[in-house]
Parts: sequence; structure tokens; C-alpha cells
Amino acid sequence: MKKARAWAAGHDVSARRDAIMRGLNTVLRARGRPGALRMQDIADHLGLVKGNLYYYFRTKEELIYHAHVKCVQVSLDALKRAQASKAPPSERLHTLIVEHILAMTEGEYGAVLLEDIDQLAPAHRRRYVALRDEFESGVRDLIKAGIAHGAFAKQDPRTAGFAILGAINWIPKWYRPDGELGAREIAERFADLFMRALGA
Repeated sequence: MKKARAWAAGHDVSARRDAIMRGLNTVLRARGRPGALRMQDIADHLGLVKGNLYYYFRTKEELIYHAHVKCVQVSLDALKRAQASKAPPSERLHTLIVEHILAMTEGEYGAVLLEDIDQLAPAHRRRYVALRDEFESGVRDLIKAGIAHGAFAKQDPRTAGFAILGAINWIPKWYRPDGELGAREIAERFADLFMRALGA
């Protein structure tokens, strides 16, 4: 009944598409590992007939693509806040890393990262990668600003950015909501570790 009410709360196509993507997130999070994803599983979770899903997403691949875009957009929004902040670069980067990790671990779309982008259609993959590159570029810019500010040691921002984001990108593979550490504690520990590694 609760699922039916949540679905009924979507009054337009955009809201219902979002409800389906959040349903996808819940199904993937509950499964907790890569594997065969069925549209039927999402329909069952939402209390819908599977055919209803295809009214909003023509294919499973399209659904996964849009969920990937939603997930990266959450991090891009966090990047915009970091760019607009007047705080020191190191503080802005720390906050951005925490928000990025939280989006991946407990966000409404983060579990889609368990699905490999290699399964996306080439055009979809290119669009998603462009958004991801935009986020990575923003991280490198904050590292450059931290170096100029004297908070970080002189180093190659590109390499440092790859190291940070490469480590973060593995988190969805091993993170478990019922694990020893909560999402925020993991995010704070990772951010602290990266700040120490970058430090002057």
C-alpha cells in the first residue's frame, strides 16, 4: 500500500519517471551486487504491471542511463555549491567529497553505479561520460586552487584527481547500508584521508 501511495504521488510524467528511477535504486541497493536486472523486479517493487514501465522508459538500458545521469547531476549540483562557496579550497573540496560519496552510497539514484556503463548505448555513454568529466574537471580545479592557496603540496592536479575519484568509485562495489560504518562516517573518513594526502 505504501508503494502504491508513493507511485500515486507522481502527478506528471517527470515525477513518475523519477519514481521509477528511485524504485530502480531500491531494487539495486537491496540486491547489493552486480547481476541480471529485470524490469519485472522494479515493477513488483512499485506495485505496477511491467508494461507500465515501458510507457516511461522504452528500454531497460534507457532507464539505467537516465538514473546514471540523475546520480551524476547530484554530484554536479554539489560541485556548483563548492564553486560558489567563499570557504578555503581545502574546505570546499572536503565538503564536495563528502557530498559526492553520500550521493553514491545513500542517495536516491546512487545504486545505479552497480550497473556498468559499458552496457549503455554508445550515444548515452558519451553523454554520461561528458557529465562525469565535467565533475572530474571541477575536482581538479579545486585541487589547483588548494595548491595556489598553500593548503596542498605542489603536485599534478590531474593525477591527484584520478587517485581520489578512482578510490571513491569503488565505494558502491563494497558499501553495505548495514555495514560496520555508516555512509557519512565513510564519507568523512575518506575526505579526511584525501586532505591529509594532498596537504602541504
